Amino acid sequence: MPDMLAIISKAVFEKEAAGRAPGEVLPVDRYRSASKHLEPLRAGGRLFLFTVRPPSESLWLVAVLEGLRFKDNEWHAPPNRVPITDVTALIPRIRFESGKGIQAAKGALGMSLQTPRALATGDVALLLGAVGGSGGAVEETRINLTAHDAQGPLPCLCRRCLPQSNERAEAASMSFTRARVDAEGRTLYYWLPDELLPNTQEVAKSVQSVLAARLSSAG
Repeated sequence: MPDMLAIISKAVFEKEAAGRAPGEVLPVDRYRSASKHLEPLRAGGRLFLFTVRPPSESLWLVAVLEGLRFKDNEWHAPPNRVPITDVTALIPRIRFESGKGIQAAKGALGMSLQTPRALATGDVALLLGAVGGSGGAVEETRINLTAHDAQGPLPCLCRRCLPQSNERAEAASMSFTRARVDAEGRTLYYWLPDELLPNTQEVAKSVQSVLAARLSSAG
């Protein structure tokens, strides 16, 4: 289940978040859109909301919504807890799940992001890293099923240890990116080898299938 990017228009941002600046939290709890491109969120995943700010087309991460449900032609979620963050410097590094980066002519950045799209796992790591660790506020609201492991070569991702972990790690000369799957209101975190990032969705579907089967048999 992919995390998704969606854009908040300049007009809407200035109406609903007038005067807000990076570092401040905008407690938005919905995204008003019935776009078919957001349909994957029905199965889980987070919605990363952005806006483009003048005069130099700065790209701001405005909010991260999770626990989403679609009602009355809009997406509802608990209030956002992630601070507004200027992520302009990350534009050349964002690749999306499709493998294509952000391609926009000068003055058309906002327009180029009008269509919601799936973020790659690496994109999410970059974005939450830019937030400066406050991504942990997003993580802590989930029911984390990951078992505690203090002896493994990679950082533990259990409920207690997760807030101290980073989005990326290295072990045995390999690089890993933190990933997760959701099933029946539960979340399992795991380390995905970077060499498998092109197959993030296939791996996630496999892990989620096993998790759902175990939850079903336990229930």
